[in-house]
Amino acid sequence: MSKMKRKPKELPDMTDWSDQQIHDFWKNHDSADYWEETVPVEVTTARRRRQVVPVPLDRSDLISLRKLARRLGTDPTVLIRRWIKEKLQAATL
Repeated sequence: MSKMKRKPKELPDMTDWSDQQIHDFWKNHDSADYWEETVPVEVTTARRRRQVVPVPLDRSDLISLRKLARRLGTDPTVLIRRWIKEKLQAATL
């Protein structure tokens, strides 16, 4: 018994499609069906450069910060960055 070879599907032209239309298409289609039409691409991304700023804290403040962050379900570093952003926004208004 011979297996029938499946004809590759032709990828539609998505040039004028919205992001939502492209999302919906790939949500309902398998990229393996279009493998023959794929081409390798090189992608580069720009990483945000962050600078570490050491901030000395009293032990009791650090303990309080960790407890509060845990209670809020976040990391102490994330909480500190959020506070700094809020203060900077408020100061520039």
